[in-house]
Amino acid sequence: MPSLPPRAGRRCHNALNPLHSCVYFSPDLGKEFGELGLDDPTAVYFAARAAVLGAVGPGTVTAAFYNFNHELVSRHVPAVWSVVTPPAAVGARLRAADAT
Repeated sequence: MPSLPPRAGRRCHNALNPLHSCVYFSPDLGKEFGELGLDDPTAVYFAARAAVLGAVGPGTVTAAFYNFNHELVSRHVPAVWSVVTPPAAVGARLRAADAT
């Protein structure tokens, strides 16, 4: 198996991360989740990003996202799942990405 060029992973991350990240800061994401009953921006962020993991708890989200304070995550997860289901959140995220 051929080896990758030096820093290939970082270059790929730098090219793709703006595409991945822009949806979380788009007003379209807030609009989509607002229509589902979730309007707190931090709750929207965690629901949109964590939905692909299923209705997980704050420990899983904190571990998966690695740079958020667990107390912050715990204020929103798992409460977001009582407002919006993970499949509905994924759908909202995809609609927001399309609109963005």
